[in-house]
Amino acid sequence: MRIDGTRFEEARSDDAGQPNAEGAGFKGAGLIEMDETFYERVYEQVRKVPSGSVCTYGTIAELAGYPRASREVGYAMSRAQRAWELPCHRIVNAKGTLAPSYAFGGKENQRALLEAEGVAFLDDDTIDMRHHRWPPSDEPEQLTLGL
Repeated sequence: MRIDGTRFEEARSDDAGQPNAEGAGFKGAGLIEMDETFYERVYEQVRKVPSGSVCTYGTIAELAGYPRASREVGYAMSRAQRAWELPCHRIVNAKGTLAPSYAFGGKENQRALLEAEGVAFLDDDTIDMRHHRWPPSDEPEQLTLGL
């Protein structure tokens, strides 16, 4: 399943290392090779985050089958195109703080999108993760349906 019918254009290393169980190669320091399957699985999980909820980059990585790939999920979010209508604004860091100012048109824009969905904040930049984290379970691996 491709998002727009075209192939993703990821930079790949010649020394991808040994592939893991999902077929993604590890490149030094635990970074994965972000192939087409990686992007598709990440975007599939992002689509599942319901309105009024947020999910962390790390949890999306786990749900997609790539534990410890939170940075790569962040990169995937930066590559998503608006036409795909992914709720990227619902993906936040583990602390529940808003994205850097270069993402989503600035922190104010991300906050406005989340507040419009009913997401509450503890302060200017921090989401009330206790009430809005998705999935609410502490064990996201139990929710990896459809993979």
